[in-house]
Amino acid sequence: MAELTYREKADLEALFEMSSGYVMDFSNNSFSRFIGDVVNIDIYDGLGYTEYSSKANKLRQIWSNEPDNIVGTLLEALLKYCEDYKLRRESLTEYDSKKIGELLLVAERLKGNQLSVELPQKHEETLQTLKEDINSALSRNKPELVLDRLHTFSTKLLRQICEDNGITTVNDKGENFPLHSLAGMLKKKYEQDELFQSSFTAAAIQNSISLFDKYNAIRNNQSYAHDNPILGTMEAEFAVRIMADVIVFLDKAETYRKQQQKSKAKEEEFDFDVLF
Repeated sequence: MAELTYREKADLEALFEMSSGYVMDFSNNSFSRFIGDVVNIDIYDGLGYTEYSSKANKLRQIWSNEPDNIVGTLLEALLKYCEDYKLRRESLTEYDSKKIGELLLVAERLKGNQLSVELPQKHEETLQTLKEDINSALSRNKPELVLDRLHTFSTKLLRQICEDNGITTVNDKGENFPLHSLAGMLKKKYEQDELFQSSFTAAAIQNSISLFDKYNAIRNNQSYAHDNPILGTMEAEFAVRIMADVIVFLDKAETYRKQQQKSKAKEEEFDFDVLF
């Protein structure tokens, strides 16, 4: 539900002339096309919008159903349309202009309320595609759609990091190790290499291994990976944020390891040159 106050909704309804069930001069078809073009919502056949109602009620449904950034984007487009509509009818008053300006700021505020998480920057095509899918779902404030994609992204990334460290990623039967196993083997390797400066970091990664195991269960049983009951938005967002933070740290740790490895190689090369 968008964070619109009672006063803001009342001002929008007055400007858009919604009291009669209409929205300005839109027909059913033109209103459907307008909303579809601006925010890609099908107000007549889309999920949650199939029940017949007036155009005004369809807009109220969007305010109730959609996240802030979607509503903000639509309101911005509708307010600009409203200004042009009233100019064409020569009915734009000074009060209307004032309200349109105020509500454009409201739209801008809503557009800023967008869920986002940091993910490692990778150029590998599959990882880049997965990241685009994740960002697309987050931009619509739909973290429940991210659960499966983030699991795939995390598994593929950790598999690459393990392989870069000479860690096998398959068992004796040729089956891929699950996400939590990859994290566990990587932690062990980093500890052997004395990569971390504090016991806290090692303990935090140890805890993340059990989180990855639980995340496997979410992906398999509460995501769109299968025909599952879907984890609620609040918990999905929490899970996505936690997993993204761990993945980003492990990626940064691997970057640090490679930098240390290069520095050590240069030092050894320098020592060899000095000797000979």
